Amino acid sequence: MTRGREAFALPMILILLQCAAGPNGLMADEEVQVSAAETSTRTNEKSESTVKPVRVDVSSPVVILDSLIKSYPGKMTSLEIRNGDWSVLIDGRVFYWADGRMLPVEELENRDRYSKYGFRPNPPEVPPIRELNPEERERISKMIDRRETRQDARFPAFMTALWGMEDFDSAEKTVVPIDFLGHRIRIHPDLVDVLATVETEILAAAESDVEIGSWLSNIQSAGAYNWREIAGSANRSLHSFGIAIDLVPGNYGGKQAYWRWARDFYEDWWAVPHEDRYQVPDNVVSIFEEHGFTWGGKWFLFDQIHFEYRPELVDLGRLARVD
Repeated sequence: MTRGREAFALPMILILLQCAAGPNGLMADEEVQVSAAETSTRTNEKSESTVKPVRVDVSSPVVILDSLIKSYPGKMTSLEIRNGDWSVLIDGRVFYWADGRMLPVEELENRDRYSKYGFRPNPPEVPPIRELNPEERERISKMIDRRETRQDARFPAFMTALWGMEDFDSAEKTVVPIDFLGHRIRIHPDLVDVLATVETEILAAAESDVEIGSWLSNIQSAGAYNWREIAGSANRSLHSFGIAIDLVPGNYGGKQAYWRWARDFYEDWWAVPHEDRYQVPDNVVSIFEEHGFTWGGKWFLFDQIHFEYRPELVDLGRLARVD
């Protein structure tokens, strides 16, 4: 993901948003305002005239699919309504939104078999920890039970259409070895250049940032490609596509790093204070995010050593910000 890719074709998206609005013209509840200054930047207008703020619904399928197209140029194209639903083309194959399930036409009648893909915008800051009410606790418990009993399967061909690597043999033939921050890893070839840039910027920052230098010296190993499913899930890990990376410290300093491990020690594992969680320096997280990666330290199901390439979530996060 290049730095220039956050430029947003506002007039076109406004037309599409009008098409996506409900019959009363209203958007969904999750709306944010884009400031006049941000609007001017996204439309590349140099005029200093006042532009009224516009509402961008970052949960709208047209906004999400537009971010996907921007984030994977050359892979995903042709955002339009087909057969009454928003859809895109990946390598000439139509994938329908299907309420977030990303299905080809032959699977639309089986939509209830599949879980939705997650397209939650990447937040600008680590979300604050808060108390959960009884209803939220029950919902989280049911969600985890559903994962653990492998009832959360998403339609896998959407990811293989984007990244290939349909099976173990093809994955092994696709991934390439690189050195990253002094450690040998295997990754998807599409990430070679972007990770090289991330490495260069982290090493440059470490020259004047003691915290980053200390963090780097504590990294004992790194892992990227690994053919496996997500722990406690029916879905393939992004590690199995070579687009996720774990940076493992030699010493966690007594801190919690992963929600599943924290469950062994805390009943309310989601409420483990941030100061009791292993942390990656803020500037390192920012560098990764600038190049399309999200950090697991910002997730409810936290994974402090994990980064994954999800440029569409970073783009949606930018759209959701209010200056």
